[in-house]
This record gives sequence, C-alpha cells and structure tokens, in this order.
Amino acid sequence: MLTFEEAKRIGLDACVNRLGREFVMKYKDTSCPAYGDMDDRVYCFLGVDNSESRYVNDDKLVLDGGSSWPYSARCTVKYNDGTVDFLECKLPSPED
Repeated sequence: MLTFEEAKRIGLDACVNRLGREFVMKYKDTSCPAYGDMDDRVYCFLGVDNSESRYVNDDKLVLDGGSSWPYSARCTVKYNDGTVDFLECKLPSPED
C-alpha cells in the first residue's frame, strides 16, 4: 500500500513523462501541479503554459484561477498497487 506522498510522486512523474520531460523543464516557471486524495487513489494534475501572457509587470507569474491550461495531464494513482490511469491530456506538438 502506497502513502499519499509516494502515490503523488508517481502521478507527477507520470504527468511529466506524458507531457515530455524536456518540455516541462523548459517551461517549469509557468507550470503548476495539483493533487488530491480520493479515498482509494490520488488525483494528480500538471498544467504547463508556454505563452508569455501569464506574466505581467515585474515578471510576476499570474495564474488566472482555473482557466484552461494550453497543455496538461491528469491522472489517478491507486494506493493499493500504484496503477496510473490517465484521464485527460492536452499534449504539446513537436514544435513546442
């Protein structure tokens, strides 16, 4: 049986790998993870924005509170065996 932290780590790694580790690292300053406990599994989300529109004066990052991310991966990770199930992914094109 996995702990919340172990399942969260598995889920984040799965989301990063689905989006492409190089892509995520390139835009790590405009990306955001989220997690939640769902009784028998952990919900994981990773959103990445590669546009300049997230920045305003003084280079402060502005997240507009729930707008759709241009690129994202969502999955769940089961506590009992670490199985990853992807829910929805908006993947970058090779040009991104």
